[in-house]
Amino acid sequence: MKQCPQCKSECELFEHSCHSCGAAISNEQAPVIHNSPPSKEELEESYRGWIARGAECQKAGNLEEASNALREAVKRSRLLAEPVDKEISARRMLAEVLEKLGKIPEAADQYRIISQESQTPGLREHWLKKSQDLLASSHLPFDELFKKEEFRPFLDEELRYVPLYCSGCKRLFTEAETFSIRRKFNETIRCWCGVDDKPIAKDDAKPSLAFERGKAMSSGQRAKAIYIAGAELADGKKQSTACLLALTLGWCGGHKFYLGEIVAGWIYLLWFWTLVPLLLSLYEAMLLSQMSLTTFNMSYNLDVILLKILSPEEKSDADKSDVFSLEFGETKEVG
Repeated sequence: MKQCPQCKSECELFEHSCHSCGAAISNEQAPVIHNSPPSKEELEESYRGWIARGAECQKAGNLEEASNALREAVKRSRLLAEPVDKEISARRMLAEVLEKLGKIPEAADQYRIISQESQTPGLREHWLKKSQDLLASSHLPFDELFKKEEFRPFLDEELRYVPLYCSGCKRLFTEAETFSIRRKFNETIRCWCGVDDKPIAKDDAKPSLAFERGKAMSSGQRAKAIYIAGAELADGKKQSTACLLALTLGWCGGHKFYLGEIVAGWIYLLWFWTLVPLLLSLYEAMLLSQMSLTTFNMSYNLDVILLKILSPEEKSDADKSDVFSLEFGETKEVG
């Protein structure tokens, strides 16, 4: 520890500035990481933290996160004082969450382990019966009851759509955690369990279903954008107005100001006496007249199109967005 020269706060050796007043301390001392096992107090605090996290997620209805948190609590319970009681407590909570998730074989397996760990004969029989009754009530074939979850590396085209899991503890990542890898900012995700690796996908029908739904949603939005852009937008810029301004006031950048190209408009206005803006505006008027309405709207009315796609009022037209035909590409020419 070292003392801040300004406020006299106790700071760590690796701190470059004081955490209290922000005064500069030093940038010469590197952090020192000691490879020592965690203390009993740290393990106890970690166990309580995972238990609290599991209870919080269960209350919020986030059962996948709750099950992953409680699995971490089970791992830490074995190293604490009175490990049996703490492990049974964590496994009971985990079994309840697994039941709610519909993972009957896993929940029954937790109750079976509790019965084996229990020191009281009456409780041992109670939890074993609970496990047997749960399996009997599932009405699943024997091979389905004890089917092991298989995982695989995700395919490149699946990256944006499929649920992603930790390669270490098999925890389902939240969308906030997968954002950077889905956008290809990073190649790995660091999980709570300490594993920093590429995520994996479940080897079942869910990734394929999520992939197909994701593609359908994206293609539906694209089709809807093209459909909207193929018609005159009442609250957007008009192609005919832009052409007219380019022919009449193009020498002073009138069409540029109208289309939102403010910098180009000022350049035209400042150099109008050279007659170069006049010649350019006549050429741009020709280009605007030959531009399709869809291209014009996509270039200059994109903000209006996006608002229409995301607007609740457009939900009544959602069925049309899934139909794509050549009619969406038909536009009228101006001039």
